[in-house]
Amino acid sequence: MTTSTLRKSPPIIISAQAKAPHPQVARLLAAAVVNKKFKQLLLSNPIQALDIGYQGEKFLFTRNERELIFSIQAKSLSELAGQLISSLGICSAYSDQHETKTEIRRVFKTHEYISQ
Repeated sequence: MTTSTLRKSPPIIISAQAKAPHPQVARLLAAAVVNKKFKQLLLSNPIQALDIGYQGEKFLFTRNERELIFSIQAKSLSELAGQLISSLGICSAYSDQHETKTEIRRVFKTHEYISQ
């Protein structure tokens, strides 16, 4: 009987955590950037997109922020982002006072598979 240990490349999980004035906006836009279906849903039916969330996680917006997102009639993600940023005053209110950073962490998970 032969025992061999096979190792596959470890999966990489990349998580981005925005340390910006409005992290929920950063999360919403990041989800739309990485997932075409979510982006289409966000642009065509923002109420449903926020209610469903992304990959099991909900977006934590206030009632006023949700209403603002629902009121935007954007045809593209860049248009939506621009209107959100200007409506919420994200850049102008914080650009001089706070440094905006995005922290990216890589998590490596390794698994050993033994076949006999």
